[in-house]
Amino acid sequence: MAIKTKTVQLPSMTPGTQRTVSVLSFGKPGARPKVYMQAAIHANEMPGTMALHHLMPMLSEADKKGLIKGEIILVPTVNPIGQSQLIGNSHAGRYNFLSNENFNRNWIDVSEPVAQKVWKKIGTNPEANVKLIRKAALEALNEMRPANELQTLRVEMQKLSTDADYVLDLHCDIYAALHLFTAHNDWVKGPTGPLGNEGAVQALAADLGVEATMYNDPYPSTLTFSGVNSALWARLQDKFPQAHIPQACMSVTLEMRSQHDVSDALGMSDAKNLYRWLVRQGVVGGKAAPLPKMKSAASPISGMDVGYSKGTGFLVFHVKPGAKVKKGQAICDVIDPANPNGPKARTTYTSQTDGILFSRRLDGYLSWPGQVMFRIAGPKPLAHRIGMSGLDD
Repeated sequence: MAIKTKTVQLPSMTPGTQRTVSVLSFGKPGARPKVYMQAAIHANEMPGTMALHHLMPMLSEADKKGLIKGEIILVPTVNPIGQSQLIGNSHAGRYNFLSNENFNRNWIDVSEPVAQKVWKKIGTNPEANVKLIRKAALEALNEMRPANELQTLRVEMQKLSTDADYVLDLHCDIYAALHLFTAHNDWVKGPTGPLGNEGAVQALAADLGVEATMYNDPYPSTLTFSGVNSALWARLQDKFPQAHIPQACMSVTLEMRSQHDVSDALGMSDAKNLYRWLVRQGVVGGKAAPLPKMKSAASPISGMDVGYSKGTGFLVFHVKPGAKVKKGQAICDVIDPANPNGPKARTTYTSQTDGILFSRRLDGYLSWPGQVMFRIAGPKPLAHRIGMSGLDD
């Protein structure tokens, strides 16, 4: 089968300009399982786009051979608004210049309009409930009348993802190890592979060699792209506790290392790992290699130590992303550049948990009060982090 492509047009925001989003589809429309993957919603985060660049020829070849059993939708650069934000020879793709919004916040929670549509029909048949909810979610999105370019982008992309079995939102950090954010509901209730012997999130983390996996418990409250796709089912479970509503969509944010980690070698490796996972989930025909062992156990978001700066200066770190650290270990110093007193010019920040340092700033980065300097995935909830999402920027 030929690759199916379409272009989503966004409304013009200024005279003489209009942006578009390219969407590629593999397999048969409507076939199951359905997978939706997008990259670069933060438009200056390109490792995921590189992985999809190498994955697409693999899927095209599989499609020609009739191996794609489900439907796969890829959006390699999902945010043309952020792609256009060039200033002072730099690409600033994280926040919308018009509204100052983080592009990965304020996605659409459709659980209430869906509930209004299904409350008379929802019942005890899980498969019937899934079909009913997916249909209602698409209807709710089709009924929306977005007012501007960014709102249109959100509505149109959620139309593509809201009825998917699997949603992968590909990101990266400033300087980081490969890590993954999910929901506890996805971890314990989400779809399994065709053999039913492993969770899809666990398999994804293992197949990709993820260094740290973290979960919101029971599901994310913040309206990120992956969050709204996953939490739709959990929110409806809360609204209809007597109905049998499965966790029908596994949705994750996959942080593919650092902004500078864009190479053919990494892109090809990531693409092969994603392809193997698609085979394992029964989306693509074939036999997957034995499942690798996860590199680390999953940990709660409430166990994530976030290092906040309390002063001004510049940063120097003592550990690199992916390092295992101990509680009390020195992670970084903030140095006052005008202080002539050597060691007294330094303020040292330490870890508040045993765990894996998975994300940090660059050495020499300017530091300011309240800045997130590093993040550490720890195994147990921390008293000062309970109830916090970890999405500080």
